[in-house]
Amino acid sequence: MDLPLWLGEMLSIGARLGTSRLVTLDMPDALSERVMNALKADPRTLDLRALAPHFYNLSERILELFEEEEMVDVLTDTFKKRAAEIADHAHNSRGAVGDGVDFLRGLDETERQLFRAAHDRAKEMRIWSGEARRK
Repeated sequence: MDLPLWLGEMLSIGARLGTSRLVTLDMPDALSERVMNALKADPRTLDLRALAPHFYNLSERILELFEEEEMVDVLTDTFKKRAAEIADHAHNSRGAVGDGVDFLRGLDETERQLFRAAHDRAKEMRIWSGEARRK
């Protein structure tokens, strides 16, 4: 039976304290081997939002429970590559058309916050430098 992460974590902690083992923790589907392999191939092609709206927060919580050094490396590389793509879309007004729309739709919440911050700073910079378009 699937349980919420917080409940599984609590039951797992109880098992580590000497009580009988009530649950076993498995890796969530969003962090499965299939997903890790896809991220290794090209992290920009995955719709992280469809996997988990808070993909990086979920990853952080899971990595507190499991020692997975390879997963840490894959997720770090994923964030770096996707952050570069996010910055490109945020600074380029034409970046949010075509394939860019699909990419932006697949951002998890952390990435959406990053996009908003980068987009707002780029807009402020254009206004400051006098290059903002007037409507």
